[in-house]
Amino acid sequence: MTVETLKSLVTDMRSLAPFPHVATTVLTLASQPGVVPEQLIAVIQTDPGLTAKVLKLCNSAYYGFQREIASLEEAGNMVGVRTLTNLVLTSCSSRYFQEQSAASEDAWQGSVATAVASRMVAQVVGRVEPERAYTSGLLLNVGELVLAQLGDEERERVEAEVEAGRSRVQAERVILGMSHAEVGARLVTRWMLPEVLTDTIRHHHAPERAERNPLLTATVHLGEALAESLAGEDEASAAESFGARYGVCDAAWELTELLPHVLLELRPRLQSELLEAQSALAA
Repeated sequence: MTVETLKSLVTDMRSLAPFPHVATTVLTLASQPGVVPEQLIAVIQTDPGLTAKVLKLCNSAYYGFQREIASLEEAGNMVGVRTLTNLVLTSCSSRYFQEQSAASEDAWQGSVATAVASRMVAQVVGRVEPERAYTSGLLLNVGELVLAQLGDEERERVEAEVEAGRSRVQAERVILGMSHAEVGARLVTRWMLPEVLTDTIRHHHAPERAERNPLLTATVHLGEALAESLAGEDEASAAESFGARYGVCDAAWELTELLPHVLLELRPRLQSELLEAQSALAA
Protein backbone atom coordinates (compact mmCIF):
# COMPACT_ATOMS: atom_id res chain seq x y z
CA MET A 1 0.00 0.00 0.00
CA THR A 2 1.36 3.43 -0.94
CA VAL A 3 0.87 6.60 1.03
CA GLU A 4 -1.51 7.85 -1.67
CA THR A 5 -3.53 4.66 -1.22
CA LEU A 6 -3.69 5.35 2.52
CA LYS A 7 -4.98 8.88 1.89
CA SER A 8 -7.61 7.51 -0.46
CA LEU A 9 -8.53 4.83 2.07
CA VAL A 10 -8.99 7.41 4.81
CA THR A 11 -11.08 9.61 2.52
CA ASP A 12 -13.86 7.09 1.99
CA MET A 13 -13.00 4.17 4.32
CA ARG A 14 -14.72 1.78 1.92
CA SER A 15 -12.07 -0.89 2.30
CA LEU A 16 -13.03 -1.26 5.96
CA ALA A 17 -16.31 -2.83 6.93
CA PRO A 18 -18.65 -0.55 8.89
CA PHE A 19 -18.70 -0.95 12.64
CA PRO A 20 -21.65 -3.17 13.68
CA HIS A 21 -24.88 -1.17 13.40
CA VAL A 22 -26.22 -2.44 16.73
CA ALA A 23 -23.15 -1.13 18.55
CA THR A 24 -23.28 2.32 16.95
CA THR A 25 -27.02 2.59 17.66
CA VAL A 26 -26.57 1.58 21.30
CA LEU A 27 -23.66 3.99 21.76
CA THR A 28 -25.63 6.87 20.24
CA LEU A 29 -28.66 6.08 22.40
CA ALA A 30 -26.56 5.85 25.54
CA SER A 31 -25.19 9.35 24.96
CA GLN A 32 -28.67 10.87 25.14
CA PRO A 33 -29.95 12.24 28.46
CA GLY A 34 -32.55 10.21 30.29
CA VAL A 35 -31.98 6.96 28.42
CA VAL A 36 -32.96 3.80 30.31
CA PRO A 37 -31.71 0.19 29.91
CA GLU A 38 -34.97 -0.90 28.28
CA GLN A 39 -34.26 1.34 25.29
CA LEU A 40 -30.89 -0.28 24.76
CA ILE A 41 -32.28 -3.76 25.26
CA ALA A 42 -34.82 -3.21 22.48
CA VAL A 43 -31.90 -2.67 20.09
CA ILE A 44 -29.62 -5.41 21.46
CA GLN A 45 -32.36 -8.03 21.13
CA THR A 46 -32.40 -7.57 17.35
CA ASP A 47 -29.07 -9.44 17.25
CA PRO A 48 -29.39 -12.94 18.80
CA GLY A 49 -25.64 -13.59 18.69
CA LEU A 50 -24.88 -10.34 20.47
CA THR A 51 -27.60 -11.04 23.04
CA ALA A 52 -25.98 -14.37 23.85
CA LYS A 53 -22.50 -12.81 24.13
CA VAL A 54 -23.73 -10.07 26.49
CA LEU A 55 -25.39 -12.65 28.74
CA LYS A 56 -22.20 -14.76 28.75
CA LEU A 57 -20.18 -11.76 29.84
CA CYS A 58 -22.70 -10.91 32.56
CA ASN A 59 -22.42 -14.43 33.94
CA SER A 60 -18.63 -14.55 33.83
CA ALA A 61 -16.48 -14.43 36.94
CA TYR A 62 -15.30 -10.97 35.87
CA TYR A 63 -18.64 -9.44 36.90
CA GLY A 64 -19.11 -11.76 39.85
CA PHE A 65 -22.88 -11.58 40.28
CA GLN A 66 -24.23 -13.84 43.01
CA ARG A 67 -26.98 -15.27 40.83
CA GLU A 68 -27.33 -16.24 37.19
CA ILE A 69 -28.43 -13.48 34.82
CA ALA A 70 -30.93 -15.13 32.49
CA SER A 71 -32.23 -12.19 30.45
CA LEU A 72 -31.18 -8.82 29.10
CA GLU A 73 -33.78 -7.20 31.34
CA GLU A 74 -32.02 -8.61 34.40
CA ALA A 75 -28.68 -7.56 32.98
CA GLY A 76 -29.88 -4.01 32.41
CA ASN A 77 -31.22 -3.75 35.94
CA MET A 78 -28.01 -5.12 37.43
CA VAL A 79 -25.38 -3.16 35.49
CA GLY A 80 -27.11 -0.01 34.27
CA VAL A 81 -26.88 1.91 31.00
CA ARG A 82 -23.15 2.65 30.90
CA THR A 83 -21.92 -0.85 31.68
CA LEU A 84 -24.56 -2.43 29.42
CA THR A 85 -23.32 -0.18 26.61
CA ASN A 86 -19.75 -1.30 27.18
CA LEU A 87 -20.77 -4.95 27.20
CA VAL A 88 -22.24 -4.42 23.74
CA LEU A 89 -19.30 -2.37 22.51
CA THR A 90 -16.75 -4.88 23.78
CA SER A 91 -18.59 -7.81 22.19
CA CYS A 92 -18.85 -6.06 18.81
CA SER A 93 -15.31 -4.67 18.91
CA SER A 94 -13.87 -8.14 19.44
CA ARG A 95 -15.44 -9.36 16.22
CA TYR A 96 -14.56 -6.18 14.32
CA PHE A 97 -10.87 -6.19 15.31
CA GLN A 98 -10.54 -9.85 14.35
CA GLU A 99 -12.07 -9.24 10.93
CA GLN A 100 -10.11 -6.09 10.06
CA SER A 101 -6.54 -6.52 11.22
CA ALA A 102 -3.88 -9.02 10.27
CA ALA A 103 -2.45 -8.42 13.74
CA SER A 104 -5.92 -8.73 15.25
CA GLU A 105 -4.99 -10.55 18.45
CA ASP A 106 -2.36 -8.02 19.52
CA ALA A 107 -4.54 -5.08 18.50
CA TRP A 108 -7.53 -6.47 20.36
CA GLN A 109 -5.61 -7.28 23.54
CA GLY A 110 -4.06 -3.83 23.50
CA SER A 111 -7.48 -2.21 23.16
CA VAL A 112 -8.92 -4.18 26.08
CA ALA A 113 -5.89 -3.35 28.22
CA THR A 114 -6.24 0.35 27.42
CA ALA A 115 -9.99 0.26 28.14
CA VAL A 116 -9.58 -1.42 31.53
CA ALA A 117 -6.64 0.84 32.45
CA SER A 118 -8.57 3.95 31.42
CA ARG A 119 -11.45 2.98 33.66
CA MET A 120 -9.02 2.51 36.57
CA VAL A 121 -7.41 5.90 35.99
CA ALA A 122 -10.86 7.51 35.85
CA GLN A 123 -11.71 5.97 39.21
CA VAL A 124 -8.58 7.54 40.70
CA VAL A 125 -9.19 10.91 39.06
CA GLY A 126 -12.72 10.93 40.43
CA ARG A 127 -14.03 13.54 38.00
CA VAL A 128 -14.41 11.28 34.96
CA GLU A 129 -17.18 8.73 34.46
CA PRO A 130 -15.29 5.38 34.51
CA GLU A 131 -17.45 3.61 31.95
CA ARG A 132 -17.10 6.50 29.50
CA ALA A 133 -13.33 6.24 29.93
CA TYR A 134 -13.59 2.50 29.19
CA THR A 135 -15.52 3.19 25.98
CA SER A 136 -12.96 5.75 24.82
CA GLY A 137 -10.05 3.51 25.73
CA LEU A 138 -11.48 0.57 23.82
CA LEU A 139 -11.66 2.50 20.54
CA LEU A 140 -8.73 4.83 21.21
CA ASN A 141 -6.38 3.29 18.65
CA VAL A 142 -8.88 2.02 16.09
CA GLY A 143 -6.95 4.05 13.50
CA GLU A 144 -4.10 1.58 13.84
CA LEU A 145 -6.31 -0.98 12.07
CA VAL A 146 -5.91 1.15 8.96
CA LEU A 147 -2.17 1.64 9.42
CA ALA A 148 -1.79 -2.12 9.92
CA GLN A 149 -2.61 -2.50 6.22
CA LEU A 150 0.50 -0.55 5.21
CA GLY A 151 3.31 -2.37 3.50
CA ASP A 152 6.70 -3.08 5.05
CA GLU A 153 8.28 -0.10 3.27
CA GLU A 154 5.99 2.48 4.89
CA ARG A 155 6.34 0.89 8.33
CA GLU A 156 10.11 0.85 8.00
CA ARG A 157 10.13 4.54 7.01
CA VAL A 158 8.05 5.42 10.09
CA GLU A 159 10.44 3.45 12.30
CA ALA A 160 13.43 5.20 10.71
CA GLU A 161 11.91 8.59 11.61
CA VAL A 162 11.39 7.42 15.19
CA GLU A 163 15.00 6.25 15.42
CA ALA A 164 16.07 9.65 14.07
CA GLY A 165 14.44 11.30 17.07
CA ARG A 166 10.88 12.12 16.05
CA SER A 167 7.96 11.04 18.20
CA ARG A 168 5.93 8.23 16.70
CA VAL A 169 2.97 10.57 16.09
CA GLN A 170 5.26 13.03 14.28
CA ALA A 171 6.79 10.19 12.27
CA GLU A 172 3.36 9.01 11.15
CA ARG A 173 2.46 12.52 10.02
CA VAL A 174 5.72 13.00 8.13
CA ILE A 175 5.60 9.65 6.31
CA LEU A 176 1.86 9.00 6.03
CA GLY A 177 0.38 12.48 6.04
CA MET A 178 -1.59 11.92 9.25
CA SER A 179 -1.30 10.08 12.55
CA HIS A 180 -3.23 7.01 13.65
CA ALA A 181 -5.23 9.31 15.97
CA GLU A 182 -6.52 11.39 13.06
CA VAL A 183 -7.26 8.25 11.04
CA GLY A 184 -9.23 6.84 13.97
CA ALA A 185 -11.20 10.06 14.42
CA ARG A 186 -12.16 10.06 10.76
CA LEU A 187 -13.20 6.45 10.99
CA VAL A 188 -15.52 6.90 13.99
CA THR A 189 -16.93 10.05 12.36
CA ARG A 190 -17.94 7.85 9.45
CA TRP A 191 -19.62 5.53 11.95
CA MET A 192 -21.51 8.57 13.33
CA LEU A 193 -20.43 7.95 16.91
CA PRO A 194 -20.83 10.68 19.55
CA GLU A 195 -18.64 13.74 18.97
CA VAL A 196 -17.01 13.53 22.41
CA LEU A 197 -15.64 10.11 21.45
CA THR A 198 -14.37 11.38 18.10
CA ASP A 199 -12.70 14.35 19.76
CA THR A 200 -11.09 12.17 22.41
CA ILE A 201 -9.66 9.79 19.80
CA ARG A 202 -8.35 12.67 17.65
CA HIS A 203 -6.54 14.40 20.52
CA HIS A 204 -5.56 11.54 22.79
CA HIS A 205 -1.86 12.31 22.35
CA ALA A 206 -2.42 16.03 23.02
CA PRO A 207 -5.33 16.16 25.52
CA GLU A 208 -4.95 19.90 26.08
CA ARG A 209 -6.22 20.37 22.50
CA ALA A 210 -9.43 18.44 23.09
CA GLU A 211 -12.51 20.59 22.60
CA ARG A 212 -15.18 18.38 24.14
CA ASN A 213 -13.67 16.92 27.29
CA PRO A 214 -9.94 17.52 27.90
CA LEU A 215 -10.05 15.74 31.26
CA LEU A 216 -11.51 12.57 29.73
CA THR A 217 -8.92 12.77 26.97
CA ALA A 218 -6.10 13.16 29.49
CA THR A 219 -7.47 10.22 31.47
CA VAL A 220 -7.40 7.80 28.53
CA HIS A 221 -4.00 9.16 27.49
CA LEU A 222 -2.67 8.02 30.87
CA GLY A 223 -4.72 4.81 30.64
CA GLU A 224 -2.92 3.90 27.44
CA ALA A 225 0.45 4.63 29.08
CA LEU A 226 -0.49 2.50 32.08
CA ALA A 227 -1.47 -0.39 29.79
CA GLU A 228 1.92 -0.12 28.09
CA SER A 229 3.66 -0.47 31.46
CA LEU A 230 2.55 -4.12 31.55
CA ALA A 231 5.38 -4.84 29.12
CA GLY A 232 7.82 -4.37 32.00
CA GLU A 233 8.60 -7.40 34.13
CA ASP A 234 9.55 -5.48 37.29
CA GLU A 235 9.06 -1.99 38.75
CA ALA A 236 12.06 -0.48 36.98
CA SER A 237 11.19 -1.88 33.55
CA ALA A 238 7.49 -1.04 34.09
CA ALA A 239 8.44 2.59 34.66
CA GLU A 240 10.51 2.53 31.45
CA SER A 241 7.63 0.95 29.52
CA PHE A 242 5.13 3.53 30.81
CA GLY A 243 4.15 5.49 27.70
CA ALA A 244 7.17 4.15 25.82
CA ARG A 245 5.44 3.90 22.45
CA TYR A 246 3.88 7.36 22.17
CA GLY A 247 5.19 9.21 25.20
CA VAL A 248 3.30 10.94 28.01
CA CYS A 249 2.54 14.65 27.76
CA ASP A 250 2.82 17.04 30.69
CA ALA A 251 -0.71 18.33 30.08
CA ALA A 252 -2.15 14.95 31.04
CA TRP A 253 -0.58 15.15 34.50
CA GLU A 254 -1.75 18.73 34.92
CA LEU A 255 -5.32 18.04 33.83
CA THR A 256 -5.75 14.92 35.98
CA GLU A 257 -3.69 16.24 38.91
CA LEU A 258 -2.01 12.82 39.20
CA LEU A 259 1.61 11.79 39.68
CA PRO A 260 3.37 8.92 37.87
CA HIS A 261 3.90 6.80 40.98
CA VAL A 262 0.14 6.83 41.67
CA LEU A 263 -0.56 5.19 38.32
CA LEU A 264 2.28 2.71 38.52
CA GLU A 265 0.85 1.53 41.84
CA LEU A 266 -2.24 0.45 39.87
CA ARG A 267 -0.20 -1.95 37.74
CA PRO A 268 -0.69 -5.13 39.86
CA ARG A 269 -4.42 -4.54 40.04
CA LEU A 270 -4.54 -3.92 36.29
CA GLN A 271 -2.68 -7.17 35.59
CA SER A 272 -5.14 -9.11 37.74
CA GLU A 273 -8.25 -7.48 36.33
CA LEU A 274 -7.03 -7.82 32.77
CA LEU A 275 -6.54 -11.57 33.17
CA GLU A 276 -10.13 -11.86 34.41
CA ALA A 277 -11.44 -9.68 31.58
CA GLN A 278 -9.59 -11.61 28.88
CA SER A 279 -10.84 -14.89 30.34
CA ALA A 280 -14.41 -13.57 30.25
CA LEU A 281 -14.07 -12.34 26.66
CA ALA A 282 -12.68 -15.69 25.54
CA ALA A 283 -15.69 -17.53 26.99
